[in-house]
Amino acid sequence: MPITDSTATLTTAWTERSTVDFLSGTLATITEMITEVEDKLKRGTLSASTSPTSTAVQKWLIRAKEELMQTKSYTFSRRYAYATLDSGDHIIALPPDYNGGHVRVKDQTNDFMLVMVSPFDFDLKYPDISKESNDEPDFCCIKNMEMWIAPPVSGSTELELEYERSGSDNTTTDFSFLPEIERFRCCDYAIYESCESLENWEKAKWYRTKWEAGMVLSNKADTRRKWKNMGFQAKSDFQARALRLYQQ
Repeated sequence: MPITDSTATLTTAWTERSTVDFLSGTLATITEMITEVEDKLKRGTLSASTSPTSTAVQKWLIRAKEELMQTKSYTFSRRYAYATLDSGDHIIALPPDYNGGHVRVKDQTNDFMLVMVSPFDFDLKYPDISKESNDEPDFCCIKNMEMWIAPPVSGSTELELEYERSGSDNTTTDFSFLPEIERFRCCDYAIYESCESLENWEKAKWYRTKWEAGMVLSNKADTRRKWKNMGFQAKSDFQARALRLYQQ
């Protein structure tokens, strides 16, 4: 996996594990969600030849999921991925569904949390990482869709990456990590897009309003959960860091 020239393709095999899988309810799969949209449109069974097509509705459901993850920071949105590095590895590709946001990296083999620094600070400390001796990694940074690690790992080392879901999942049709109420809201968005495609502007506007109202309620509910988890008191970044330090 080490990079030998600027044209090499950087690939890393990540094993991703979802952090939560909610009860299926009545909208267990994307197929059932398409049926929910179908029932609200009242235009008969959707297929590849109807207007809108079932494929288009699926696309809009996936977009709704991605917009949810973009505009919200769920208390249950964390995702974990694991990769095994070989001796000398120091540049690895991030999971394909990584889309920025807060990241934590743990050396599972040596039971140690890596310190995340900015690319600028990383380059100041390690101007030529390839010349560093292999050892247990201490620092890391993210440059675009790559993670740089220093010093290069010695021997086989497993990393755990904790990051925020983007909704652009490897399995795009996966909605299991969303509570059912959020799946219904994704259906509202897909109905809005469907009505817009049919030029039913009045109904499209109504479902767009319903979608936006649902997003407001969803954000409020998530804020209440976070506030409760913080003991109903605001914590500064310094306090939060100190608490994490004492827990280690």
